[in-house]
Amino acid sequence: MRALVVQKVAKLDVLRARSPERVEQLASADAGIFAAMSDASAQQTAANAEVVETLSRLGVEARHITRDDLDGVPDGTDLVIAVGGDGTMLDVSHWVDSTPLLGVNSDPSRSVGYFCACDAAGLERVVERFLRGESDVRVLHRIALTVDGTRLPMPCMNDLLVTNSNPAMMSRYVITSGERSETHASSGVWISTPAGSTAGIRSAGGTVMPLQGALMQYLVREPYTTGLARYPLLRGVRHLSEGLAIRSLMDDGRVYVDGPYISIPFPLGSTLALGEGPRLRVVDMDVDRRER
Repeated sequence: MRALVVQKVAKLDVLRARSPERVEQLASADAGIFAAMSDASAQQTAANAEVVETLSRLGVEARHITRDDLDGVPDGTDLVIAVGGDGTMLDVSHWVDSTPLLGVNSDPSRSVGYFCACDAAGLERVVERFLRGESDVRVLHRIALTVDGTRLPMPCMNDLLVTNSNPAMMSRYVITSGERSETHASSGVWISTPAGSTAGIRSAGGTVMPLQGALMQYLVREPYTTGLARYPLLRGVRHLSEGLAIRSLMDDGRVYVDGPYISIPFPLGSTLALGEGPRLRVVDMDVDRRER
């Protein structure tokens, strides 16, 4: 079996590479936070080492890279393994099409690891199940994004946020659901997959959707309403095949995909169309964790 292993780089290690003087400042200013970040770095390093040793022992041909070096999944790869937490899983998922994806929670004391199958110590059991063809492979629906007729390369696994680049400014847009369109002023719009319906949109007042459903949910954040006007499109659930569209009325709008790191420019007049994307196969995900 051939595997691609994508490892998270701990925050402290990123900071060391970019700005060593900031590390020294942090260590002097707040020893407690520095100690916690140092421990997180040690946990990630230990998890990476254990994953390398486990796969070698099982005879798996594995290529190990950091997630910053990920630029695609090589042909012939049987399994992609993400070592980190849910953020790492989301980042890696954007590069994965049909290859099964397995998440290893490198630091369960700090990360929920909702999409992960195990920690580093449990990897051997999970990989052995996969090799025997006994894994529980969950098929997750993703959202395809098209801006002004151009399909974006990264499908949305969890959620996306349409908003103004300046958080203090109003987000203005036209949202279209089916035959109805409305012009809104708000602090933005959450859109989520079923898997992402337990994340930010839930905290904003959204509804948890069935994990296997081919659905997307949208929810307007802090809508600005006046007088007797009624806005039926402040929230809703659409089948992915029905789609949803948003046209920007902002000079500097943004579409954030699966977190803060992918930011798509969304200027005045641009249209974002959302629809059914490629499905993702996730290995041995603990579905009960979403109810905890």
